[in-house]
Amino acid sequence: MLFKILIKKEDFGEMRCLFISFILVFLALTGCQKEVITIGTNVSETFYVENIGSSMRVLVEGNTSSKIFVVFVHGGPGASSYVYNTDYIDKNIEDKYAMVYWDERNAGASQGNSNGSYLTLEHMTDDLKKVLQVIKARYGYDCEFFIIGHSYGGLLTSSFMTTGNNQSMIKGWIFADGSHNYPLNDTLTRQMLFTVGQKQVTLNKNKAKWEEIVSYCESHTGNFSLDESMQLETYAEDAENYFDGVIKFDILKLIEEYSIKDDWPLTSMLVNYLYSSNASFNKDLAKTEFSSSLYKVTVPVLILYGQYDFICPIGMGNDFYNKIGSTDKKMVISPISGHSIMIQDEVLFCKEVDNFIDLHK
Repeated sequence: MLFKILIKKEDFGEMRCLFISFILVFLALTGCQKEVITIGTNVSETFYVENIGSSMRVLVEGNTSSKIFVVFVHGGPGASSYVYNTDYIDKNIEDKYAMVYWDERNAGASQGNSNGSYLTLEHMTDDLKKVLQVIKARYGYDCEFFIIGHSYGGLLTSSFMTTGNNQSMIKGWIFADGSHNYPLNDTLTRQMLFTVGQKQVTLNKNKAKWEEIVSYCESHTGNFSLDESMQLETYAEDAENYFDGVIKFDILKLIEEYSIKDDWPLTSMLVNYLYSSNASFNKDLAKTEFSSSLYKVTVPVLILYGQYDFICPIGMGNDFYNKIGSTDKKMVISPISGHSIMIQDEVLFCKEVDNFIDLHK
């Protein structure tokens, strides 16, 4: 009140203009401040990529000064890249290259509405392209990319690599326990469950469990519905645990070891997984195949599979190897791994990935 009395009436207009000018200058200066982007050997940065109604979490860790970025394209749909960010990969790959842990739309820590109409393979293919473009914009247009497609990530990277000229963005493609042909995948999973199951019953090993699986396979022989496909996958998840020779993949142990240390958003991860895994677009995915278009791809490829992988059997890798247009291709089988070779046989995985990148960077 006193302040207002001491100021002449005609000064109010001038003061208001000065105040508004000050606010505009302040906003301009703060608005132009650039986000801190680190080029170094031990980087850990999280940012979000916006595309078609989704805000997707991207974590970049490791040696960004190498200008080599290795992009994990995770499984699901609706899983997360958090599970790949292990201490072993940190010590054996991130010291040389930058790892990119991308959570796809409606997966992991990614945000946005349910995006039901946008939750399609086509949009997720475009998402991957946008992620690569944003990384180039952040870290330099001289960045080079290698992509790793795991499980459903195999289907997504197959879509990406066979679309337009996308493969020109990629130096090398790593196909790790991936699926590029869902109808073929179901057939091979059923075949492996049935054949191996019969042998295990004869050997009297986990007999009751294998008899149930064999019985289901006997009554479900082809043209699988989505429900049948999901049941086969459930049996396949269990099957690898019935063997002593396989390194067990324990997701609960992984959560216990890393969720607090790395601040996993468990609620978001669970909600996104439940939504995506039950979304209607899974019916379309069940009919999707890229065996007929892999001939288009000519970049170097590394194919990695686990001997005990019933979810994406080795036969998927054989089909991929035979159909890919690349002449520079290599396939490696882990004798101790199931469906998650990067965790179950981390030594072999990191060694092969490191050698592949070193050869083709």
